[in-house]
Amino acid sequence: MSKETTSDISNNISKKKTKKRVTSFLGRIVTYIMLLIMLVGIPFSFQFGHSIFYASSVDSPPGRNVEMTIEDGMSFGKLADKLYENGVIGNKLSLEIQAKFFDIRMHSGEYTFNTSQTSRQILEMIDDGKSGNKNNDNKS
Repeated sequence: MSKETTSDISNNISKKKTKKRVTSFLGRIVTYIMLLIMLVGIPFSFQFGHSIFYASSVDSPPGRNVEMTIEDGMSFGKLADKLYENGVIGNKLSLEIQAKFFDIRMHSGEYTFNTSQTSRQILEMIDDGKSGNKNNDNKS
């Protein structure tokens, strides 16, 4: 058997304490990062879910009319881009998710959208194929 000297024992204890401190420090860093993600993520998740399931409009009535053509084979992503660029919707991704969730079928044609319409009303127009809607009555 070998005998450890006092300095070897103190070095081992010192290394263990250092390792414990580093582990404790890293654990605190991970905990703080997780808390930060939660503090930022929870409100963002709520706001995103709200934009999907609560249909809101960009403007209050009467809003402004925006004429747009939906072409054959146009994707909801491209439509959402055009609607967002024209100020008709406030969130492109939520419109695409709503279209999938509500199983909306897109019909081509000339449409007149209004900035006071909700995304749900816009999707219902597209699904019904009401392309000749020149005056917006905002019924839903």
